[in-house]
Amino acid sequence: MKNLSFPGLPRVLVVDDEDGVREGLRALLQKEGVHVEVAGSAEEGVRRLDQRAYDVVFLDLHLPGADGLSMLSQFRRGTAPADVVVLTGYGTVANTVEAMRKGAADVIEKPFAGDRILAVVRRCLEMRQLRNELAWLQDRVRELTATELVGLSPAIREVQTRIDQVAQAPDTTVLVTGQSGAGKELVARCIHERSARRSGPFVAINCAALTEALLEAELFGYEPGAFTGAVREGKDGLFAVAAGGTLFLDEIGEMETTLQAKLLRVLQERSFRRVGGVQDVAADVRIVASTNRDLRQMVQTGGFREDLYYRLAVMTVNVPSLCERAADIPLLSHFFLDQIGRQMGKALSGFTEEAMETLCEYRWPGNVRELRNAIEHACIVCPSGMIDESHLPKFTGGELDGSDRIDRGGLVLPGEDRSLKALESQLVAKVLDDTKWNISRAAAILGINRTTLYNKIRLYEIGKRPERPTVTA
Repeated sequence: MKNLSFPGLPRVLVVDDEDGVREGLRALLQKEGVHVEVAGSAEEGVRRLDQRAYDVVFLDLHLPGADGLSMLSQFRRGTAPADVVVLTGYGTVANTVEAMRKGAADVIEKPFAGDRILAVVRRCLEMRQLRNELAWLQDRVRELTATELVGLSPAIREVQTRIDQVAQAPDTTVLVTGQSGAGKELVARCIHERSARRSGPFVAINCAALTEALLEAELFGYEPGAFTGAVREGKDGLFAVAAGGTLFLDEIGEMETTLQAKLLRVLQERSFRRVGGVQDVAADVRIVASTNRDLRQMVQTGGFREDLYYRLAVMTVNVPSLCERAADIPLLSHFFLDQIGRQMGKALSGFTEEAMETLCEYRWPGNVRELRNAIEHACIVCPSGMIDESHLPKFTGGELDGSDRIDRGGLVLPGEDRSLKALESQLVAKVLDDTKWNISRAAAILGINRTTLYNKIRLYEIGKRPERPTVTA
């Protein structure tokens, strides 16, 4: 066992009423560098298992006052249960099958050879090590998936290319721009995860959420007694906490100009001073800042320091709005459905055609964040199966402008059938054509909801909408 890269010292529990078996196994395994504890009864074994965790348990099948098979589940408790190896002096096929069915890792018949015991323990520890590594990898995949930009549109591919470029320079300051909800923090996390600083911390702070004094204390930390209310021991700031990693300054455009000057000094000197301090502290962090405002315009009006702007905008990544990457809506929708459905433990298989059309035609002023919220709403409302249009939040068709007016000259009364039904059929078809079959816009113009419009399309057998371009992986 000595060459196994197992976390900590492997721990084995032997539960057997025979002194010779207990002490023989203890001596054999301790020579291999395994920590061994023993118990003479099932009750004592369970008590030890309640006190600490074990990797392998040797459990005698016939214990005084207890049947090993009936007690087996007691030794398999916990989130990482021990591998139980059953020992028996009366080996039968029935006993072996029943023990394995109840979760035993192996069944060994007495008397046993030392090599057999060592081989079983080694196999159990190796499998346990593989399970630990698999769990770590699964956690890592989930972590990386959470920091991956989902999408195949040209707009998002350009962002991904920019991220890869920036990641090659782990000390370069980056400015991420884009509308609220477009995914600026996700882009910042991607930059961190793909850079050489990925093993360091990623620390984020919203510059708009704190007053100037509090933000300064949070960023730089403070010395004991630096101001009224300061804790006696002082406090490290986020520049110190993020050492070796990335500090994400969200909504940098909301930072007061006096604090902007102090941030500029950090970027220039690569050091900072705690509030109330006199010594410089090295700042080993990459700064990634974000804003939904036009910093160039703010520079012209005096709302943002010009020198700080050029220090921040060494590399700029502009995150497109969801309208600019509308081709990614189906992919994003299914990604969020899978993610949220698993979290809720619901078996949700996809979207109906009407639901997906609704998602694709809505303008999403809140961008990706609003889309995710809409999918979460649908997952809560939908019991199982496919997400339908009725499960989605109530969308509006958007405000109407002059471009949505219908040309009355384009409507011609039918020669033979002048019924309201015939006229309505022609009106619905005309509006659909003029809006290029944007169901939300057409419904808004007609003054009806989407469901009613779909019913009229079926009732009047109006031709199918033009094919929507799709994105395929």
